[in-house]
Amino acid sequence: MKEILKNIFTKNLGWKLLSLIAAALFWIVALNIIDPNTKKTFNDIPVEILNESVITSADQVYEVVSGDKVNVTISGKRSFVEKLTADDFSATADLTELSSVNAVNIKVKLVKPPANAQYELSWGNAVLKVNLEKRVTNKYKVSVNSEGELGEGYVLSETQVKPNIVEVSGGESKMKKIDKIEVTIPLTGQTEDFTTKATPMAYDRDGDLIDSTNLTFSVKTVKVSVSVGKTMDVPIRIETKGEPAEGYRLVTTDRQPESVKVTAADSSLLKNDLAIVLEVDIAGAKADVEKEFNITNVLGDAYTIVDDITVVSVRCEIAQSGKKTLSLTSTDIEVRNLSENHTVEFAEDDKRYKITLTGSDSDLEKIDIKSLGAYINLSGMTTGAHDVEVKFDLPDGVKLSHPLTVRIILVEQSQDEPTEEPDEE
Repeated sequence: MKEILKNIFTKNLGWKLLSLIAAALFWIVALNIIDPNTKKTFNDIPVEILNESVITSADQVYEVVSGDKVNVTISGKRSFVEKLTADDFSATADLTELSSVNAVNIKVKLVKPPANAQYELSWGNAVLKVNLEKRVTNKYKVSVNSEGELGEGYVLSETQVKPNIVEVSGGESKMKKIDKIEVTIPLTGQTEDFTTKATPMAYDRDGDLIDSTNLTFSVKTVKVSVSVGKTMDVPIRIETKGEPAEGYRLVTTDRQPESVKVTAADSSLLKNDLAIVLEVDIAGAKADVEKEFNITNVLGDAYTIVDDITVVSVRCEIAQSGKKTLSLTSTDIEVRNLSENHTVEFAEDDKRYKITLTGSDSDLEKIDIKSLGAYINLSGMTTGAHDVEVKFDLPDGVKLSHPLTVRIILVEQSQDEPTEEPDEE
């Protein structure tokens, strides 16, 4: 028995050792075939900056120039590598290691590497580069901007911000760009006073938002109290003082605008009989009287005009008694008896023609452009330019001081000859 066992272990020993080595090699090859080595690259891994206090304690701020993201390549078994995601990597840059050229090496590692895992990481010796600047601190008043609209007939009366002054700290170059600190409040159809919180933001002189990276605000949000006021359209009325010169009369009074939108802290003051009354002195006038009024405070301190209107223009038309002057354009003149094969054009299409009428004041007051019945009769006229007298349908007792003539051009329309279609065979 012993001899048999001895032969099993010692006979052909070299071949047996060779078989064991071959088996091991085959096993290794088989493993590599089943689970080979592979590489995978993860792009834009964010770099976490450590020990920022090293910069801030020196009363400085930093601005990242490059290297805030890094690309990482990992080599290892496919079964291990393929399970990884970008979140499995940690990239850091320690500002305590900042060099004289304001650069620091980036370090990358796996957050939770599995036990006995063999792998290699490569990120191309990437570095984080920064600019250093002196820290500057300034105080700014917080202004309020709004987006959207209140309910119809309502307007922002007043806004109060707490705190209304904030401190902002940052790099000297960025701080120089700041023109104002502003908050934006949303308007979504409100009809009553409301309070909201808003985030202060920095803006430059052009009204563009400044990147707040490395800007420090003394508060993250401010409280904005908004007063909502009711509005109403207030008519503008004109009263004349005195009488025109003898032989003259007031024809019409025009004003622009005819009304303005008004609000009041006490909404009960917005009554239906509220009006802006402006007085124009026409005593002794022989020509039109024109005047402009600044209406900013015409209603008193209790009211506020919310339109962007501060000036009202007034024109009082003065004419001689028994006379009335009107102006008309080609669109006010009817064309009669135009032949079917012609079109008509006014030589001065945009010209304003003036006519003077005479008659009693009572008759003249009833006449306007529409009631003149202005027309031209083109009966029998041929192609070309013509001077044509304008006729009017005037009431009895009213006459035209001087005839009105307009130049028109008659254009013959081209007649298209019908085309004969070929007979179908």
